[in-house]
Amino acid sequence: MHAPRTLALIGALTLAALTAGCSEPSAEAGHGNTGGKGGKGEAETAMQRATRALNAVEPDSAAREDAGTAPLADGLDRTFTADGDRPYTFDIACQAAAAPHTVVLTLARGDAESEWEVECGDREADQFIVPAGAPFTATVAPAKPGVDGLALWRLNTVAPEDVTDCADDITGCEN
Repeated sequence: MHAPRTLALIGALTLAALTAGCSEPSAEAGHGNTGGKGGKGEAETAMQRATRALNAVEPDSAAREDAGTAPLADGLDRTFTADGDRPYTFDIACQAAAAPHTVVLTLARGDAESEWEVECGDREADQFIVPAGAPFTATVAPAKPGVDGLALWRLNTVAPEDVTDCADDITGCEN
């Protein structure tokens, strides 16, 4: 007579199946509270604001070559190629929890170097024109301890007619 064992096994499996979904996900599994100070929600909001600021300055002729995000605590130190014959724009926007906050962007190519203050939280990103040619470096020093935030950047090529004012923000145009 195997019927009592079979019924007991079916009963145990049914009980296990019914109670398996009754536990709550743990915060360790990545299901914790995403709101609050410094939470995931604030980081996503900062990312969206910076993205809108970048979109606000991007001309229709822009072709994305590269893009990235850097925590302000880490800064940015990146060398970019600038091949081809179309001019480039290096666009940067930052968001910081402590307002107002500025970062200093240094653009360098060969012996030429220029420094620019970038205000975090602006509705439009700062845009810098870099002519095609040799590689160039963009640097933002790491923020002081306790400064939370991020910088989003994009490197685009643009049509020559979209370059206004200065054609090279690294060497400058004060001549």
